[in-house]
Amino acid sequence: MELLPYNNNAFIAHDYFYNLIPQKFPDIKKTYFRHWYNTLFTSSHKSHHNGFDLIVTEKDTILIRGKFHYGDFRKDLEDEWVSIFMYDFNSPDSSWIYITRILTDNDGHIFYHLPEETKLKKGLYLIKFVVEGDCTTADMYIKIIKEKEDYVIFDIDGTLTISDKELIKESFYEFLDVNYKPKAYIDSYNVVNFYKDKGYNILYLTARPSWLISNTLKWLKENNFPFGILHTNETAIPSSYADIYKSIYLKSIVAKGVTIESFYGNALTDISAYISLDISPESIYIIGEHAGKSGTTPISNYTDHLCKLISENKKRFL
Repeated sequence: MELLPYNNNAFIAHDYFYNLIPQKFPDIKKTYFRHWYNTLFTSSHKSHHNGFDLIVTEKDTILIRGKFHYGDFRKDLEDEWVSIFMYDFNSPDSSWIYITRILTDNDGHIFYHLPEETKLKKGLYLIKFVVEGDCTTADMYIKIIKEKEDYVIFDIDGTLTISDKELIKESFYEFLDVNYKPKAYIDSYNVVNFYKDKGYNILYLTARPSWLISNTLKWLKENNFPFGILHTNETAIPSSYADIYKSIYLKSIVAKGVTIESFYGNALTDISAYISLDISPESIYIIGEHAGKSGTTPISNYTDHLCKLISENKKRFL
């Protein structure tokens, strides 16, 4: 594909989280779809592409993965070219680097192992996928850790949103072509930003299926939540057993060097998953009907909770 000169008007800063604003992405000229039926379908359906964020060490093999689909029923984009670019947030003079192009498979996926000679050092990297036929895009973040790094974990549905039903409403109205925006708890974004400003890494750990990644990212950005690694349920484990999926994932990143300061959730499955890490229940903050169960710290509302966090933080420096 042909790279054109930078177009300043084509870059929108709020497409990215918080203070993570990369250099302007080059304006890219559309090419064509390999198959006429993809040209027809994509012209009348909204794209819902997504990448899969990673937390890895410098020694790990890095698998870049993307999923490309369109429309309310997430029709897979099969056998079409996708270009991969990378941006290094750790270098002050970084620029977008073209990596390669890959054909999507029969499920709309692409998989690419970064070669051994392309070793990424500690830091944060942004992968951008570009569908060459229509220039629709998706992002994927790679967090490379070398030593212990502190994280705060946030569930989303019923924890940052006011109810688990908000996701159901959003999905239902999407089929009716109605733009319903799930409601967030008042000051929930300020609590997450509090931890971000204190230097903690943020992990959004949700039982949502991976095909909702694009919707989830959009919601987080529109509601002023800070950047964080997003991990969705990519397993066959149903949401009713979300504690199993979350526990397995959390244990895997702890083994890589992640240290967890606090957990936020709303469900019994959240409590079960977090306790499985042998973490003190007092470090587990629960909002909603299960607040305070199993010795966890209850949250009645985020406004009061934020005031308490700020007060406790001030006391540390007195």
